[in-house]
Amino acid sequence: MEGIIKTFEPILKKYRSEFVLTVVAILIAVISSLIYFSGVNDTTDSQIITENKTVNPNQKIFVDVSGCVIAPGVYEATFGARLNDLINLAKGLSDNCDREFFNRNFNLAKVVSDQEKVYVPSSWETGSGIFFEKQRSLEYLEPVDVGSQETPPSDGLIDINLATLEEIETLPGVGKVIGQKIIDNRPYNSIEDLLTNKIVNQSVYEKIKMLISL
Repeated sequence: MEGIIKTFEPILKKYRSEFVLTVVAILIAVISSLIYFSGVNDTTDSQIITENKTVNPNQKIFVDVSGCVIAPGVYEATFGARLNDLINLAKGLSDNCDREFFNRNFNLAKVVSDQEKVYVPSSWETGSGIFFEKQRSLEYLEPVDVGSQETPPSDGLIDINLATLEEIETLPGVGKVIGQKIIDNRPYNSIEDLLTNKIVNQSVYEKIKMLISL
């Protein structure tokens, strides 16, 4: 046996270093593979890829909630929060909220975004025409602010409940003073309210009655 060992000893010494290097190389490859795939899994778990953008699900957003909520303010929420979450953070709707308008025009399942503003109008604001909803196609994401939108089409007639002062002033016999008086006495149930409530006199009413609507 000793003779056999002595016979192969030179060969074993010759290839021993190569064998060790091969084993070390294999171990390095295995360890590198384990580190790589571990990193991929961690990235997948901690990030969401949407529309070619990487978003951290732990990202914080800030949303301004105001109007008819019990506790208006700027609230911190997690990325992906819904409108319902922000309304709950603001302690819910207040008593002067137009709940029917809110239910028709606000989508509680909507995902809110960073720096978004949510304004809940009051019954007075919806009743006076400051906020309105389109009858043909309701806007379910947020209320439409008359100040930032065009007046809804009305066959060329001026809607005295929604028109701006500049639009009302284009009516014959109506200047800035009368125009402002018309706005201050909104809303109107009929165009005859202008006359019966003494907003305009008879002569002016006769000039504009065919040019206005509700």
